Amino acid sequence: MGLLSKDIRSFDDLLVQGLGELLYTERRVAKTLAIMAGKASDTALGQALDQCANAGTANLAQIEQVCRRRDCRPQVAESPAIDGIFIGAEELSGEIDDCRVLDTAIAGAVESAAIYTSGRYTTLMGWLDAVGRPDCARLLQAGLVQHQRTAETMRQLAEKRLNPRALGKGGHGPVAVAIAS
Repeated sequence: MGLLSKDIRSFDDLLVQGLGELLYTERRVAKTLAIMAGKASDTALGQALDQCANAGTANLAQIEQVCRRRDCRPQVAESPAIDGIFIGAEELSGEIDDCRVLDTAIAGAVESAAIYTSGRYTTLMGWLDAVGRPDCARLLQAGLVQHQRTAETMRQLAEKRLNPRALGKGGHGPVAVAIAS
C-alpha cells in the first residue's frame, strides 16, 4: 500500500498508513543516528546523536500505544522522504575527508530529518483529532516535541560549534545538549 494508492479507500486507511510510515521513520532515524554517532568526531555531536537515538525508543512505544488504542495494526510503510534525507547524507559523508566538515554535514542531515519527522507528527496529530481521538494525538505530542528539540539542538550545535570549526575558526566550546523530553 503506497501513499495515495488505490489501497487507501478511506480517511482511516490514510491514518493507518501514516502511522505505519511514522513507525518506519522512527526506526530509520534511530538506526541511522547510531551510524552517524560513530562517524562524528565532535564529542558533543556524538552525545546529542546518542540521546536522539535513545529518545526514539519512547517515541516508538507511543506510536504503538496509539495503534493499540485505535485497535489497528499498521504495516510499517517505507518513507521515501526520510530515506532520501539519509541516503543523501550517506553519499555526502563519503565525499568529505575533513572530519570537522563531516560533523557539520551530519548535524545538517539530522536537523533536516527532525524537521521532516516533526511535520509527520503534526499531520498525524491533526488526523487523530479529526477522527475524535485527541487522547491519541496527545500521545504523539512527546515525539513531536522531541524532534523539534533535536532540530533546534542540531542548529545551535552547528552555529555555535561545528560550523566555526569547519571554517577553521575554533568554536565557542561546548553546547548544552538536551534532547529527551
